[in-house]
Amino acid sequence: MAKILSVDLQSVPDVINVSDNANDIIVETQIQFHKLDIEQGMEYCLHLFVYDIHGEADVPMVLPNWDESTIVSLSLDRKDDFLGKATVMLKAEKTNTEIKTPMALHIGKLEKGTTYFTRKLVVFATIAPVVGRASKWSKPFKTQIAY
Repeated sequence: MAKILSVDLQSVPDVINVSDNANDIIVETQIQFHKLDIEQGMEYCLHLFVYDIHGEADVPMVLPNWDESTIVSLSLDRKDDFLGKATVMLKAEKTNTEIKTPMALHIGKLEKGTTYFTRKLVVFATIAPVVGRASKWSKPFKTQIAY
């Protein structure tokens, strides 16, 4: 069983340009693998979700599905803004592993002029093993009801 020791934001710029695709931040994740993970060469999928927090952090509910894992936020007060996601595949080869993941933030588009807003960025990290639970929603469908 893997353990996430820390998740840190690196290289956060003073200003992030709206609607570009440049890598704005680097997320450094420290992971510790169990001895059995290393012996079995266990594979994992690390998911990183970046949010702009507007008060109390939303409660994350993870729906694990290997490399398609998603997150549903349960809002406590004002809903947080989702800014980006990254997925990294890795294999347990040594006890402690450091992963640096460059990420582009998708903040949105402004109509006119240049405006600066302060953002409170946080990253939620979750790791899904190759052997574990999987979850997925169906696509929505419409039907008629007869009386």
